[in-house]
Amino acid sequence: MTKRLKILVSAYACEPDKGSEAEVGWQWIQQLARQHDVCVLTRANNKQKIVQSGICYKLPNLRFEYVDLPRWAAFWKKGNRGVHLYYTLWQILAVFRGLRLHRQERFDLTHHLTFSPFYRAPLISLLPVPFIWGPIGAGEVLPQQYWSLFTFRQKAREVLRLLIRKLVVLNPLIYFAMRKARLIVVATNETYLVVPRHLRDKVVVESQIGMNLEDEKSLSYSVTDEGVFRIVTAGRHVYWKGHLLIIQAFAKFLESSALQAELVVLSDGPEHGRLKAEVSRLGIAPQVKFLKWLPTRQDVFKQYCQANLFAYCSFFECGGYVVLEAMACGTPVVTLQLGGPGEIVTDNCGVLVSSESIDHTVASFAQAFHSLAVDEKLLKEKKQKTVERVEQNYKWCVKGDRLLQLIDMWCAKSH
Repeated sequence: MTKRLKILVSAYACEPDKGSEAEVGWQWIQQLARQHDVCVLTRANNKQKIVQSGICYKLPNLRFEYVDLPRWAAFWKKGNRGVHLYYTLWQILAVFRGLRLHRQERFDLTHHLTFSPFYRAPLISLLPVPFIWGPIGAGEVLPQQYWSLFTFRQKAREVLRLLIRKLVVLNPLIYFAMRKARLIVVATNETYLVVPRHLRDKVVVESQIGMNLEDEKSLSYSVTDEGVFRIVTAGRHVYWKGHLLIIQAFAKFLESSALQAELVVLSDGPEHGRLKAEVSRLGIAPQVKFLKWLPTRQDVFKQYCQANLFAYCSFFECGGYVVLEAMACGTPVVTLQLGGPGEIVTDNCGVLVSSESIDHTVASFAQAFHSLAVDEKLLKEKKQKTVERVEQNYKWCVKGDRLLQLIDMWCAKSH
């Protein structure tokens, strides 16, 4: 019989309908609460949406402890400005709250969920309780063959990231957490390599992200114009997302094909102006639509459902929610064989592009667009496999089963 545990979770980012890190925290705590009594340490500004969600009525064994700095002590934090320092201070407060709760309730296990980058020490590991860490990510490396696309400042940022990746295990708090952890869950195989060799026997690879398919299955949108091959791309317009190469590949595809085609670019960001300028330079403005941020998630899903293909060219990323969302809508994905997206997508449900060089990447994306545009049977087969892939591997309940099984195995070993 499965032992019911008392688990204390650190989830700084944990909020419904927010996406990104907040979605990671929100979904994983629900999976833990399917089988165990879960107390979540999270930010006070998450409280309103958590209460409105009614989650504690649905899962009465799940509760939240809200922790935050006093407003007067956090005047310097504005949006993302100062978030790293604020998060460190928040963790210190959370540890003291957790210690007080442990004295009262005697937790069986602590679990650090968010923030998830491996280079941010999980201070909850300092509590005198067995500890699980993850899923953690950010061990992915941006291939140097793409660096010529970046500014000096962007290159300097990547050099700093590489140094952090190499030196992070010298941080005593991070090494302590890795050594103490009974289980380390990593989001990608690249992050697996960050863990010292002598500690890898307790590491499991499990993507941070998942999907609930109920909303997507209710969608009945179809491709808007059967005569136009429609490609969609999404993700913040930042230098490491590679939107520039997708635009260049689309232009190359148009040159080599007599087909009518359209590229729809969702989202926004600091690189947006550069992308629009590249579209003008290539003379493909009539075939490219920029829709920026859409009002609701349903609007985004509609774009995926009305597309023939989803294209994604992130140079390094441990997750890739947009990839999983597109697949859940039955849209095949063409992506680089890197990071999380490169492990989510398989040749059965999309096309994986190698990262040998910039020219090779552009040519390979263009070739993938052409191959699927002219082979209706192949495209249909991949469409069927996309939803199967999500249902079998990335549904939250399936991912939760795997995590709960790992915890059961830990319980068996410790008794």
